[in-house]
This record gives sequence, C-alpha cells and structure tokens, in this order.
Amino acid sequence: MGAVYGNVKVNYSYCKSVAQLKSADDYILGRRKEQIADGVVKTQNHLYNAFGCNRDNFTNSLLMTRKMHDKKYGRYKQKEILAQKLSISFHPDDNDKLTYEGAYRIAEEFAREFFWSKGYEVLFAVHTDTEHVHVHFLVSNCNLRDGKSFRRGPAELKEMSNFFGEQCRKQGLTHSYRDTYYVKDKSRERCNFVEYQMKKREKLSFREEMKIYLRNAINTPETRTLEDVIQYVKDYFMMDVKLRGNTISYALPYRRKKNGEPVSVRGKRLGERFTVSGITEYLEQKEKKRIEYQRIEADIEHMKEFLRDYDEWEKEPEEKSLEDNNISFYEGFDQFCEKEDISEADEDIFYGAAFEEFNREWQGEEDDMDTSFTDKEGKEEQPDYKNMPLAERVAILPEPTEDVMEELRMYEKRMGYGKDTMRRMRYRMSVYDEFLEEYEARKKQWGTEKSRSIEKFKDRGGR
Repeated sequence: MGAVYGNVKVNYSYCKSVAQLKSADDYILGRRKEQIADGVVKTQNHLYNAFGCNRDNFTNSLLMTRKMHDKKYGRYKQKEILAQKLSISFHPDDNDKLTYEGAYRIAEEFAREFFWSKGYEVLFAVHTDTEHVHVHFLVSNCNLRDGKSFRRGPAELKEMSNFFGEQCRKQGLTHSYRDTYYVKDKSRERCNFVEYQMKKREKLSFREEMKIYLRNAINTPETRTLEDVIQYVKDYFMMDVKLRGNTISYALPYRRKKNGEPVSVRGKRLGERFTVSGITEYLEQKEKKRIEYQRIEADIEHMKEFLRDYDEWEKEPEEKSLEDNNISFYEGFDQFCEKEDISEADEDIFYGAAFEEFNREWQGEEDDMDTSFTDKEGKEEQPDYKNMPLAERVAILPEPTEDVMEELRMYEKRMGYGKDTMRRMRYRMSVYDEFLEEYEARKKQWGTEKSRSIEKFKDRGGR
C-alpha cells in the first residue's frame, strides 16, 4: 500500500517575544479578552494538553527552560524565536466519522512522536469552533535536554504529513489524506534574486523580457501547438529557440555575453510554464476553452434567433401550438421538455439542440433530411458512421456548412440519435462535444485540401 499524506500546516509566524508567545498561548486555549467578550469557545477542558510542562502555564515553563540553557528573550522586542506554531486539519466531509475525542487522540500521538520524544515542550488543543476539525500546536524552540533549536524543514514536514495521513487512513477518514505529498504548479513562474531586485526598481530583466514574449505567443489564438509557439516568437520577436527532445532553450539576439555569444536560458530556468511539457499542457487547456466558448456562443446565437421570432410566435398561437391551440410558445416548450424527459436540473442537457427540435415542431416543419451517401460508382448506401473512426468519417463526409445547428442535426441523424431511437440521448452535452470534434476535423480537412489545390494551381502557372 502506497504512502499517504495529511494536511500539516507550518507557515505560521514565529513567536519572537514574550508578548507574542503569551498571545499565541491564549489564542489556542480561547483565553484572549476579545474571545471571552465575544463568547467564542475555541476548545474544551478535555481537548487540550501539554507535554513537558503544565498545560495551563505553558509560557512560564518555556521561559524557565530558556533561562536554564542561558537563552535570551525579549519581553516586547522581537529578538529570538521562542516558539513555533503548527496545525493539522481534517476534511469536513469526514465529520460523520470523526469525533473531537478522536481528533484529540490523533493529536496526542502526533505531539508525542514529533515534539516531546525529541525533548521539546508542546501545548496542543483541538478547536471546535469551525466546520472543519483542526488542532493547533505551540512548540518550544529550546530543547529541554540540550537547548538546541527545533527544526522543521522540508524533510521533517514530509515526515509529519505522512504520519498524520497514516493516522487518518487507519481511522477511515478517507477525505483527510491524499496520495501525493507535493504537486508541481506549472503555472508558477520562478523569480531569482536579481529579477526580484530589478522588479523592485521597476526595471525589466532579460529573463522577464523572454517571459513576456512567450506569454504573448502561447496566449495568441493563432498558436495551437508547440511548433506554432516557436515559429511565432521567431517571426515576431526574433527569438532564437533550440528544441532538443524535451529540452527547450531561448535566446535574444541583442542580449549577448562579453565574448559576443547570445545569452540563452533553458525553459526550466524561466519556470515550469515555459518548458516543453508546460507549454503543451497550457495549449491543450486553451484549446478546450476555445471549443467550450464556441459551444456557448452557438447556444447564445440560437437563443437570440428564438427571441427575434417572439412577436411572430405570440401573434398566431392557434396555428403553432403543439397540443393546445391556446397555449403560448413557452408553455409549448414546457410540454416538449416533459415529453422528451428533459429535466431543468440536468446540467448535461444542451438546450440549443432541444430548442432547435422544438421550434421545428412548433413551426410544423417536417424532418425530411436525407443522410444517405452515394459512392463514386453511383451506388447509394448508408455507411455505419457510429462504428467508424473519426478520420474515416471525415474523409468521406462533404464540406461542412457554416450553419452549426443544421450540421448538428445531420450529425444526430448519422449517428442514430433520431426521434425513434435514443430520444433523450440526442440532447446530451456529450453528443454536442463529439459533434464539435467532428465538425472541427472536417473544417480542418477541407481547409487543408483547399490550400493544396491552390498550391497546385499556382505551380501550373495560375494566378
């Protein structure tokens, strides 16, 4: 069974004065004046404890330990680190499997394993005032035995997260642990000290200049592949790009070393977003968003068409109703949805297709579309489009028109989403997504063939 990790938080500010230490102590136990005045109950008597000292006198015990090892501290002035703050938290979805007492037992094991067993005094309390159960720890920065400072680096944090995750797994708290310790954020851009200083002075480093050009290239609508991005920065920004397998480097012609060689930077040095995998993933996400936008735009346009015809629908309801001559267009659509079992709560319904079909019935139009296919010998046959790969379908289908909804109706017919079979399936969003994929492939296929024919025409001397 693989390792699991829980949510351990360490990015709290240190306690660097007695005033800060006392404030943190009081906050954890809910004893601050403002907490008492507001009636806030942070914890309960049986849900907090301390190791190595009295649980209700943690601050004084910690200061006595520091005096014993000749460690300095300031009453109000922030000098030395007196204590460090940590916390562990459970997911709210596990509240039905977790009690406050269960959280206390896990916290007790955690405190004993990582603090008290190593000689550090620790105060901990289970907080009960939020939806998600969590535990705060206040750890002395002075070892009781030898006076050494407490260390909480990346290795220690990973060990803590693993230990806490295992405790959650043993208790069946499935939402409170995860399989991975750290997931790289490829959208995060690196910034070294020099770049940081130049930003403070509102100056642009050559690396930041490269990032600006690359962001422009990967966000422009014309770029859909890594090769498009490389060509774009070469054409528009004169950037020299070298691609070797999964390694990519960039150089600007006017940024050179003292010996005259161009200063080149690997994509990884600029940030994960500018590596081969980072650019590729970003472009894939951009393409998905573009297709989603097209789908929404088409839906909106057809909704506008229905609204433009509103006056006409209201003028002659007796000629255009489905079942009752006296119902309105909207009542008719409600009947249509009920007949087709289209639920308003179903987020997977593509209403563009549903409105299109309803409007045809409302207007009294017959669905006489012929989707048969005639081969080169003149034989009429109906190919099995549903079981045919996309590339084969695209190769034999005619050039697509600009009428997206009409093309959608033809697609539904070809794939068997007709009135008599799979009635409700034809309105699914997944059907529309599959249609868009085929529609885009057909446009690309015909566009490629057109460009080739133009090139042949030019080669023969045509103008």
